[in-house]
Amino acid sequence: MINEIQDFLIENNKTLSVCESITGGALSSKLISKAGSSNFFQGSVVVYNDEIKSKILGIDINKIKEVSAVSEWTAYEMAKSTKKIFRSDYVISTTGNAGPEKYDEISKTGQVFITLITPNKSITKEYFLDGDRLENIKKTVDFSINLLHKNLSI
Repeated sequence: MINEIQDFLIENNKTLSVCESITGGALSSKLISKAGSSNFFQGSVVVYNDEIKSKILGIDINKIKEVSAVSEWTAYEMAKSTKKIFRSDYVISTTGNAGPEKYDEISKTGQVFITLITPNKSITKEYFLDGDRLENIKKTVDFSINLLHKNLSI
């Protein structure tokens, strides 16, 4: 699947950037694992805590606290800000709670949001994962790649 994504992006002169929280760089690592990634991969930002989401991405810290960093709103804002920074055709953001402890009083352990912005649309998916921490991170990476793969278009 990574090969197909890479081939599509290169052949169509499209770019990709990533904003990660729950996946902590694992998604970017997987996306650049094949030679030639510099032809489409613009870059990534890992914003693991709320203050950094606000400072680096310009997301309203009070709104994050109100709705939770683990929310559809935050995932979308992360992707939107990353698109503005990198000016990429495609952007993926990941936010969630890998466990085992609760993140806050709003979100649930294992709850994940992934946003994909394409040239034509924006999609946010919510998942509830029940694995251990590392399994939840790996599943989030896999779901992100699947979402991108399904939504590649010129």
